[in-house]
Amino acid sequence: MKNNIKKASLAIGLIITAVATTAVQAQTDAAKRVLERDGTLSKAVTLDLCVDYSTLKTDEERKLYIKELDLRSQLSEADHKNIDLHKVVTSMTMCGMYMSLGKPMAEKSRQIRPLTFKTVHVYPDMYYVSQSGMIVEAYPRKEGTMPPKLVHEAPEVQESPTLKK
Repeated sequence: MKNNIKKASLAIGLIITAVATTAVQAQTDAAKRVLERDGTLSKAVTLDLCVDYSTLKTDEERKLYIKELDLRSQLSEADHKNIDLHKVVTSMTMCGMYMSLGKPMAEKSRQIRPLTFKTVHVYPDMYYVSQSGMIVEAYPRKEGTMPPKLVHEAPEVQESPTLKK
């Protein structure tokens, strides 16, 4: 009986080891293709790639930048549709906004929850609000109007009728 248990546990251990080794090998091959690339773009900071894209002159350079940013999973579907139109819409990433319009005149951020940041980006004609890297709102920038608030005041809450003091 003890012999059968030892053989079974040994067989299960070998199976688990074989599966784990195969999974690690597959990850390593995929990671090598992405991490061990040559060229200046592969070494560049992601934010710099996003900002620099707006100043590129040739389509060849633009394609290389988009390919690199796609490898880094930085662009959404809305980005791919609107970058060349120089248009910013909700559900674009901040990177896509920078690629479309360049660097904003000013930005102001605030942490609204753990790991959640809200930022107002100021451009000459628009205010764009991003939350955790995604554009969530857009407001026209007009003289005499205030920019969107980063923190909204909570409304007063009435006391519970059942939990009287």
